Amino acid sequence: MSAHAMESDSRSRGRGHGRHSYWSPRFWLLPLLVLLLLGGAGTALYIGGLGSPGDHLKHFPLAVVNQDRGATPADGGSPENLGQNITDQMQQGFAQNDEIDLRVLSWDDAQEQLRKGQIHGAVVIPESFSADALGLVSGALTDTEVTRPSITVYSNPLAGPLASSLATSAVDPALEQANTGLGEQLTSAAEEAQTEARAEQQRELGELGLPAEVQQQVAPTVDGTSTDLLRAPISVTTTAYETPPEGSALGMGAFFYSVLLMVVGVSGSVAIHFLVDSRLGVAPVEMGPRFSLGPRVQPARWKTYLIKWGIVVLGALPTAGFMMWVASAVGMPIPHGGWFFLTTWLSIVTVSAVTTALITLFGSIGMVLSLIYVVFMGLPAATGVVPLEALPGFFTFIARGEPLYHMTMANRAVLYFDAEGDAGLQSGIIGMLILILIAVAVAMIFAVLYDRKFGRRRAELAGSPGGQP
Repeated sequence: MSAHAMESDSRSRGRGHGRHSYWSPRFWLLPLLVLLLLGGAGTALYIGGLGSPGDHLKHFPLAVVNQDRGATPADGGSPENLGQNITDQMQQGFAQNDEIDLRVLSWDDAQEQLRKGQIHGAVVIPESFSADALGLVSGALTDTEVTRPSITVYSNPLAGPLASSLATSAVDPALEQANTGLGEQLTSAAEEAQTEARAEQQRELGELGLPAEVQQQVAPTVDGTSTDLLRAPISVTTTAYETPPEGSALGMGAFFYSVLLMVVGVSGSVAIHFLVDSRLGVAPVEMGPRFSLGPRVQPARWKTYLIKWGIVVLGALPTAGFMMWVASAVGMPIPHGGWFFLTTWLSIVTVSAVTTALITLFGSIGMVLSLIYVVFMGLPAATGVVPLEALPGFFTFIARGEPLYHMTMANRAVLYFDAEGDAGLQSGIIGMLILILIAVAVAMIFAVLYDRKFGRRRAELAGSPGGQP
């Protein structure tokens, strides 16, 4: 056979092989399955986790502060502390299930827990509550100026805007019930006071011999306005304990920044994975119209892992500083710069340790698993959008194993809670360090086992003898 015929035959077989590859189910089935897996898993985890936070409340931390000093009714009855009655009613109501963790605190303790993000809201009953409430009864029969009893609900938007909304939604029914109950009590007391006042007046006017019609006209009466006020006496005011600073995205800035760090950590690790493999001669990397592949080094897998992750560990130092500078330049307030640099750098390093470990264990499939584990499972569990106490039990269970959860807690503590250790900074840093230790240990162990069982990594042409996976 001539050289021309052989070349023609080779081209023909190449075209036939190409057509066979394009139409083979193996060519398109795996990519389709990957898309289905990512789409289905992302929807189930992200939408399923965040869709109905109000239906998953469990041990949601709220506080009630009773500063009421109590008061004695105008008729000289026994002293009453109506604020304590409301506190007791709230405790009994929330004790019927485990949705709300109601903490009875002093105002100082409540403020401390609000400042550290340890509670999502506080109901504060002021000192004059009983006096103001009882004053409505006596004021309803006289021209005395009265003050409505008030209750203030402090939300905590720095712990999350949605958490504040859930907090107010949780206490509103309890306060409405308290308002109705106190209204019935005061209305009954006003009716009794009216009856007694009329009887006393009739006795006095009867001694003067005035006609009954005149007595009826001047009889003490609770008018319509007073009646309406007595039925719903409590004035409830909802306000933020501390307003999020300008540039903090209404308290979501720490979460958004942590998500950004997660993206940098995942995408940077994947890019470095390809670049390092190309330089080590393991797999080519495409740069525009050209492919780049270095000489075959056949490194040990554990060395490759440490090289890839080590590049991120070092590269994250200037990256963290640059990201902080850009964030500050666009208006994001950054207190405690030293701590924030540490949490920023550690966040990138943690995500990279986990992502690179998954790639080391599972190869290219590890990139897909990184998206599912670090991103899709991490976003709902991070407590940045929905607080942990309002998530389905699955996310509560996995949160401590998610990098984004610890990243958000640490960054939020630095940005909004004065870098307090027990506001999430300490637990966040420790959590990230533990995840790094686990990821590195698992990657190193399996890398050594893979090398012993399958040999060193190296590039081989498809179908060549002796090729390694």
